[in-house]
Amino acid sequence: MTMKHLMIACALALTSAPAAIAQNHSKLGHIDRQKLMLMLPERKDAETKMQAFAKTLDERLKAMGNEYQAKVADAQARAETMTQTEKEMALREIGDLETRIQAAQEKAQEDLAKQEEELLRPMVERTNKAIADIAAEHNFTYVFDVSTGTVLYFEKGEDILPMVKTKLGIQ
Repeated sequence: MTMKHLMIACALALTSAPAAIAQNHSKLGHIDRQKLMLMLPERKDAETKMQAFAKTLDERLKAMGNEYQAKVADAQARAETMTQTEKEMALREIGDLETRIQAAQEKAQEDLAKQEEELLRPMVERTNKAIADIAAEHNFTYVFDVSTGTVLYFEKGEDILPMVKTKLGIQ
């Protein structure tokens, strides 16, 4: 193949490429999933449950904190009259309580995260299904979640939030 033939072949390939791309056109859509999640009617109920759960955990931690403060105050008040063995016992009790409080704080954070995931899972599954249904009904090849910040440009796409809201029965 000569250089002239190679140039003609390249030119033909370049001129036919846009037509091939147009035939395989991908329909792009985008949605602000965070905004959608905030619109869900069941979100308020989940939020109320989360706040009540967090309050219960907080009350338990406060009670442990009060117990700790009382033990420290008692040990300080009796320090002058305590024997060395009593001081060691008091310090050990206070140290044990500190360890329990730290473990309780870590457990509370884990429990709170688990509770949040349990409450959000049905909403995420529901919105996933609605998004997938809209994408299928309207022949979208890709739908991007703009709330994650990973899509920097989406002007040419179509915002499917209104269609998903309708699908979910949200006004």
